Amino acid sequence: MKKQKQSNVWSKTFVKYCRPRSRLTGSQWADKYRYVAPGTSPEPGEWRTDRVPYLREPMDAATDKLTERVVMMFSSQVGKSEVLLNIMGYYVDQEPAPQLMLQPTIEAAENFSKERIEPTFQYSSGLQNKLEEGKDGRGTSRKKSTTIRMKHYPGGYLALVGANSPAGLASRPIRILLADEIDRYGVTKEGSPLKLAIQRTTNFHNKKHIFVSTPTIKGASEIEKYYLESDQRIFLLPCPKCGAEFEYKWEYVVWDKDEEGNSLPLTSRIICPHCNEVARGAYRPDPNILAQGRWEPTNPEAKTKGYHINSLCSPWVNLFELVEEFLTVTHNKDKDGLMEFVNLKLGEVWDESLAEEDWRRLYNRREIYPAETLPPGVLILTCGVDVQHDRLEATVYGWGIGKERWGIEHRMFYGVPDREETWQQLDALLMKKYKLFLGAEVTISCTCVDSGDGSYTNDVYKYTKQRERIRVFSIKGRGGIGVPFISPPTKNNTVGATLFNLGVDSGKSVFMHNLKIDDVGASYVHFDAAEASGFSEAFFKQLTAEVFKQTFEKGKIKMEWVKIRERNEALDCAIYSGAALEILNPNFEYLLDFYSRGGASAAPKKQRRPNSSGVSL
Repeated sequence: MKKQKQSNVWSKTFVKYCRPRSRLTGSQWADKYRYVAPGTSPEPGEWRTDRVPYLREPMDAATDKLTERVVMMFSSQVGKSEVLLNIMGYYVDQEPAPQLMLQPTIEAAENFSKERIEPTFQYSSGLQNKLEEGKDGRGTSRKKSTTIRMKHYPGGYLALVGANSPAGLASRPIRILLADEIDRYGVTKEGSPLKLAIQRTTNFHNKKHIFVSTPTIKGASEIEKYYLESDQRIFLLPCPKCGAEFEYKWEYVVWDKDEEGNSLPLTSRIICPHCNEVARGAYRPDPNILAQGRWEPTNPEAKTKGYHINSLCSPWVNLFELVEEFLTVTHNKDKDGLMEFVNLKLGEVWDESLAEEDWRRLYNRREIYPAETLPPGVLILTCGVDVQHDRLEATVYGWGIGKERWGIEHRMFYGVPDREETWQQLDALLMKKYKLFLGAEVTISCTCVDSGDGSYTNDVYKYTKQRERIRVFSIKGRGGIGVPFISPPTKNNTVGATLFNLGVDSGKSVFMHNLKIDDVGASYVHFDAAEASGFSEAFFKQLTAEVFKQTFEKGKIKMEWVKIRERNEALDCAIYSGAALEILNPNFEYLLDFYSRGGASAAPKKQRRPNSSGVSL
């Protein structure tokens, strides 16, 4: 009898520990075993995939046997950190294997370990008591002990490494690569940390690559690159009115304004592009609608599975809050804030440049100006001049309230710049009289001439030195992020000409942003449709000839403007004309009042605002 009881105990033990467990998907494991620790999420407690149904498929793809690489180009506030924790937990419990989690920095890796991973192990039933602590902290035991950046468990380990310290990747075989925020990785002297990490997985036939990140700048974004190589899945949601499916995009978000033109965020809604009815209101999305969503591949031939989703689908985000944030950054003309909104809230790359085809968009939106006067709104004129070996190119721009800009004319003056007759052609333009819509006659108030061409630098200095009384100045461009657009002038040159140094990267960023503005008003850029004005197809191709890209120099990331077309004189002239305005720093309200009261035909003496940042001469 005793032997029979012992046999039964052994049988039960064998069945308990040796029988194969039923295979779970990633989402099933999370629903059964994952607990969201208090203080780590707005909704602590047992994990529920039904709360974020758009995460079910990415988690299942990351844990199936057929998919090697999963790419998630996600916005913030959609649960991307939770996805990584769920996948990590699955492979600890269900398929123990060596894992590596790559974070942008060592500090980020340690913080994620302490704030997210350790509580996940502590509270999740499928992970409790999994970590091997070691006995005495020495020798073999110490090697298997758990630290902040190394977690050992039966059958594998989890190593946490910072992308800024690739030494942590050396000679470490891994099966599961969890790469978080890959767009924030730098490049070390050893090369790309992500590529180094990928190399560590080559010995495993069943390796997994999980790449997760919010995107950054177009052309420099790693997550965008990998997403474009994937099957590019988008999350489709049904319209509650017509039933047609569509992706929630910012272009479908609308809101009302009051009688005074003030935006009303609480009226915000998403409009179905199929029936033009309201598909979502101003508050959080309908969970029943979210539950009906599905992923649709748009590049089905690709082997890699890629997912893109934005905060419009987040169960924690009110639509009116997104609208409020958008209105704030656009009202303040906060370029960095707008870039963060596009990256973090919309999960889209920031396009610093205009797209290749956008020159035609600008060409097609040209306007018919008045025949006898400058367009209404123009209060002052500036000019930018680019110096080439065989010609001068000049663009005249008009300016009004809110730095609204009008392209007036673009001219080319052929001749070698060391000859007086070449400059005489420019003189004729600078002395030309234009008639404001308000009646007064004006000339160009300030002109900036590029002296950067070493062949004719002294010729430029001599020309501008003689014409400084009519505010014609030499300028020299300086590249580099963070260089101020306008620096105080110097006269440290061979002829003592006034010389301004320009931060051309700053100028290009502002101008390119302004070209994307579609609503007439502050910062909008107009162009004349008349053929005689010089705004041809070639002009607009030059205007959009540069893009902002990531390059590499001595193992470091460098962001810079790069030509996509050979000629960019129109862009340079636009930047120099903008610099001329900054040098003037005019008081537009004063000018409007002056001319409205029938001011003199000549431009009034320059008036400055209190505490002006303009340059005094």
